[in-house]
Amino acid sequence: MPNTRRKVAEQRRVRIDLQYLGTRYAGWQVQNNDVTIQEVVEEALSKIVKKKVRIHASGRTDAGVHAILQPTHADVTTNAPDEGLLAGLNAILPKDIAVISVMTVAPDWNARFSAISKTYEYTVLHSRIRSVFDEGRVWRIHAPIDMEAMREGAIFLTGERDFTSFESSGANPGGKIRTITDLVIERRCEKIVFRVTGNGFLKQMVRNIVGTLIQVGLHKREPSWIKDALDAKDRKEAGPCAPPGGLCLMEVVYSQNSGIVR
Repeated sequence: MPNTRRKVAEQRRVRIDLQYLGTRYAGWQVQNNDVTIQEVVEEALSKIVKKKVRIHASGRTDAGVHAILQPTHADVTTNAPDEGLLAGLNAILPKDIAVISVMTVAPDWNARFSAISKTYEYTVLHSRIRSVFDEGRVWRIHAPIDMEAMREGAIFLTGERDFTSFESSGANPGGKIRTITDLVIERRCEKIVFRVTGNGFLKQMVRNIVGTLIQVGLHKREPSWIKDALDAKDRKEAGPCAPPGGLCLMEVVYSQNSGIVR
């Protein structure tokens, strides 16, 4: 007689890459009174593997912030293959959250701590007319913006810096030193896109950088003000925080050997 015994499920770590529109969510992290992306994805995965699962992301996106690629990891005990988890999750998840890949990784791979760099883009719609299709995904400004002045000011932000002045209140204590390896400001038709790459970011750091640079672009401040704001190490000395809808996590980079199943 054929062996009909089912294979015992073994625990393994999986990397789950997500894509989402954050418009109707209170950010990534689970909260008591609001719906979050982590909560929705955990519920879906737990339903598939029939056991409560915790999912860890590369970083916590704020309420209203989006992601083209948000890597996460979870430890699951299931016989379902990676492809089955991907299909099952996408069948359950709402239309504004999608799983773009699932892969088994090494047990010590960590979506957050194994990352070596992250890239965000912030989009400004530079137009007097609002866009129905971009609603909730841009910050619309119609006043003249000086691109060269912003680029001049952005020079002070690249490299290893103390970004205390660009961290919003309520953040966890810890070091404020971060390295921005690339900060590009470019015009794409009616949109101005700020592309920021670094080894890590403080709470609302990218939005605070954009809000500060926009003050320079509107000629409300000189480019050299950004250096003064950095040196002050005081949040009140930098510009306002840009609205969340324009921000999107674009890419998270890991070392070449990171995550390889051993």
